[in-house]
Amino acid sequence: MSFGFTSPWWLLLGTGALLPWLQAGQPTVGYSCAAMIPEDRLSAAIDRGLRALTSLALLALAAGISGPYALEQWEERLGTGAHIVLLIDRSSSMNENFSGRYLGGTAGESKNAVARRLLANFVRRRGDDLFAMVAFSAAPRYVMPLTQDREAVLAAIESVGDRGHGITNIAPGLAMALDFFKGKPATGARIILLVSDGATRIEEESQDLIRQWFQDSQARLHWIYLRSKNSAPLERPPTGASEDASPEYLLHQYFQSLGVPYTAYEATNPQAVEEAIADVGRLANQPLRYLEKVPRQDLSGWCYGCALILLLPLLVAKSLEVRAW
Repeated sequence: MSFGFTSPWWLLLGTGALLPWLQAGQPTVGYSCAAMIPEDRLSAAIDRGLRALTSLALLALAAGISGPYALEQWEERLGTGAHIVLLIDRSSSMNENFSGRYLGGTAGESKNAVARRLLANFVRRRGDDLFAMVAFSAAPRYVMPLTQDREAVLAAIESVGDRGHGITNIAPGLAMALDFFKGKPATGARIILLVSDGATRIEEESQDLIRQWFQDSQARLHWIYLRSKNSAPLERPPTGASEDASPEYLLHQYFQSLGVPYTAYEATNPQAVEEAIADVGRLANQPLRYLEKVPRQDLSGWCYGCALILLLPLLVAKSLEVRAW
């Protein structure tokens, strides 16, 4: 463990620890003939001990005044869970409810609000998981790095807001989500939890890159598809339309070709979303090894406590002093 001081110049007060050795600690008592006093080794040892205690107390006080602290550090933790990147759609269509109607200022709950509420409950239930977050519409937005700070993750989910803007462009969002796993040891399950109500086509060049990044990171993909009544199903193209008319269907087929575990959930109401998130939780329990950042700790209280303990025997000795024969 490494240490530092807020005001290191106060450590110069520690030179006062030499004072007890430069002068007598007790007042002198007159005696007619000091040569007649026998040598008292016990008293000499007690005298040296009291001087040492005084020096140590002064050093502790000087250290406390200088503001010592333990530097922040990383500590390894063991648990059961996963590294989960929340990839949340923030396009304008997320402002609709599950009937496909824009709510505007009317009463009701949009797909975005449902997703945020249920994801927040999911985060609260997961004790050892590390969460990161990316929001996307036309472009991705970096929201939160991988962390176990639950309050920070919940605040990040809330920061997504109620109103989405723009179109759905999923490829840059997937690339940013996968980037969280680059260069990190593979411990526990790696999961990208995509929450979206639609899709756009991914260019062929981007498809090859994303497929390769998925296989390199061995990240699992779970897609919670917030489907409205008029939206296309994932398992087949819309009736009477070609496959080219259903980007959701094509995206689902592409995800199945990634070569990594992939699960899709078609959620047509809030209860289905909750069931999908619960199923993801059941699949995300694996032995997990991770590093947790321990913040800087103030140690001045320990120094003052040590000084107090050292001063107590000095006070007792002072009360037992002989002032006259």
